[in-house]
Amino acid sequence: MGKGIEGKNIFEEEQDKQLFYALIKEILSKSSMQLYAWCIMSNHFHLLMQTGKTPLSTFMRRLLTGYAVKYNKKHKRSGYLFQNRYKSIVCDKDEYLLPLVRYIHLNPVKAGLIEFKQLSGYKWTGHREIMRGDGIIARDEVIGYFGKKEAQAKREYDDYVKEGLDLKEDFSGGGLIRSVGGIRKILELKRGPGQCYDERILGDGDFVSGVLKQIEEEQKEKIFKDIDEVLGVLSKFYQVEAEEIIKSRRARVREARSVLIYIAHEYLGYTVTEIGKKLKIKQAAASIAMQKGECVVREKGLISKLKSKL
Repeated sequence: MGKGIEGKNIFEEEQDKQLFYALIKEILSKSSMQLYAWCIMSNHFHLLMQTGKTPLSTFMRRLLTGYAVKYNKKHKRSGYLFQNRYKSIVCDKDEYLLPLVRYIHLNPVKAGLIEFKQLSGYKWTGHREIMRGDGIIARDEVIGYFGKKEAQAKREYDDYVKEGLDLKEDFSGGGLIRSVGGIRKILELKRGPGQCYDERILGDGDFVSGVLKQIEEEQKEKIFKDIDEVLGVLSKFYQVEAEEIIKSRRARVREARSVLIYIAHEYLGYTVTEIGKKLKIKQAAASIAMQKGECVVREKGLISKLKSKL
């Protein structure tokens, strides 16, 4: 989920929504991710996705940065468009896929924008795509939960969504976890007695425990401990002082700083906002530098080279 800064609109007109939708479609086509539900409102959006080889952070960075640049240019504005980092929830697919599909697709109805009978023709949720059989949603998997015969499955899906009109689904029970800080924040979790619950995962206690265990195991294998260690390694590799990497504008040093920003985000779980504050640069500049850093890391195979400097 992503929101406009200070609750302001991020989609002023239908052309803005179409641009955002086109970006989702384009980035999806180049990834291994599956989209099960989506909704575009005036000041926020929802996406229900299954990640593959493409990290969610990479997908969202390309989507949010790409849209913000185009939106700002079109509307002749500058500055931040989205409120902090997007909110992400890890959920138990077996238990929560369909309730989340329903919750997301009912957004415009519950907001009073349209009536339910208009939802199957409404352009800005994935409900229409499921009912009509086109679009960017992994439709077959969603509709498959309701039967093998197309017409019957569609009716049962539509009835299921309609039942949600009388429900207050906020998913505050179980193990709802809204992650605003990536792995690093999850690892700061304070566990209490009894079952394990956290506000960044949606599932029962066993599912939450399993996710956290997997994250902890991945952390044990992580290459870098913290930003200071990355700075030290980059200092050796680029043969410049660590302080210079943070402050200098020389081309070679700028490359090192871009790599630092990329590694801090992808390997250490820092948000773009946090990185910007730490390096005393604007969020937009940090985001652009991170994309450059990603290209450098991949083109030069830097991670394995940097490991040898540890």
